[in-house]
Amino acid sequence: MQQFKYKGYDAYGKRVDGEMSAATIEEVERRVGAQSVTIIAIVPVGSAKRGSKAADDSASTPKRVGRPVSDADVAGILRDLAIMAETGVPFVEALDAAIETARTQVIEQALRRFKGEIVGGKGLSAAMRSANNLFPLIVCDMVKIAEEGGRLDKALNSAAIYVERSADLRRKVMNAMLYPIVLSVIACGTIIVLVTFVAPRFADIFKKMGAKIPFATQLMLSVGTFIREHPFQVVGTVVGSFFLLRTFLRMPAVNKACAAFLLKVPVLGELLKRLAFSRAFQSIATLLASNVSMLSALDHGSKVAGNPVISQALLAARNSVEHGASLSDSLRDTRVFPPVLVRMVSVGERTGRLHLLMANTAAHMEEEVDGRLKALVSIVEPCMIVVMGCIVGAITMSIIVPLYSVVQSVH
Repeated sequence: MQQFKYKGYDAYGKRVDGEMSAATIEEVERRVGAQSVTIIAIVPVGSAKRGSKAADDSASTPKRVGRPVSDADVAGILRDLAIMAETGVPFVEALDAAIETARTQVIEQALRRFKGEIVGGKGLSAAMRSANNLFPLIVCDMVKIAEEGGRLDKALNSAAIYVERSADLRRKVMNAMLYPIVLSVIACGTIIVLVTFVAPRFADIFKKMGAKIPFATQLMLSVGTFIREHPFQVVGTVVGSFFLLRTFLRMPAVNKACAAFLLKVPVLGELLKRLAFSRAFQSIATLLASNVSMLSALDHGSKVAGNPVISQALLAARNSVEHGASLSDSLRDTRVFPPVLVRMVSVGERTGRLHLLMANTAAHMEEEVDGRLKALVSIVEPCMIVVMGCIVGAITMSIIVPLYSVVQSVH
């Protein structure tokens, strides 16, 4: 017989720790499972150090080898773990099943590290934080609260829903922007081909015919000739300028100034505001529903908002709440959140249904963002086509005008 220590959760989600004498780990699982306890770890007494060493070895595995883990993969893992926790499957067995069905090497490595941390004696939320950045911090906080007295299966299920909704919102934004991006690439490629390869062929023709070349045509020919003769320098300059501009825009002061400017742009500014509000309110509502403190929820909301102006406003509201102010008053004082959102928060505070109202508000704003994105794209598409046509027309005219002047002089 050997002594085993086990950790788990009872049918009410309460943490259970104990020790039992048994011949095998399977016997411990069977006996403890008969008590309606969901097991997350079983460790033989005296092997804690070996488990810790295994966790340390797992910690030394390289991070983010291969393709990054998608939100869909993370949501699937969380939902599978939630189902197994709800049905009473031991957590280590649930992880073994998730490891066997892992779609990529990155996910498998992260889950093995996760399992190693749990077997080594770490709590579930602490192990999640060490799992190669597999789980978002908001999920770790939700599980931490569940460990302290909540329902683990519900926390995992809520986390899966949150990750899925975040991924769905991101996918809608990317799908809406896909066509304009493709059209822009085609337009730029067409212009480069015309200026670099088509227009310079007419330079010798103009010279032989003695045509009078306008300044615009001469400038275009000079640009095309320079690109053809110095392609590597041009490509290097463009790439270097791109990275330099990106570094400049990532500077906190510049980033905040650009964000503030974009929020004031008609149509686009309102869309960006609603997108940031929906992200922040969705995360705050999910955390509050999982009994995470208001201060931590506001911290996470500021991190996922995606706009520095709104993130700073949420942090300012957090500081006010920390000093005793209500959330609605704190949001109103920032002068960033629209009155309708502040009223919704105020109603939620008075009725005790703050997380429900914030979740419904976030869902409504997501629908509005989707509709506004489609409307904006429907306006941008013809505008881009017109602009592209004007540029190509201008290039064509710069070639036709000298030819026309030569024909006129012959007559």
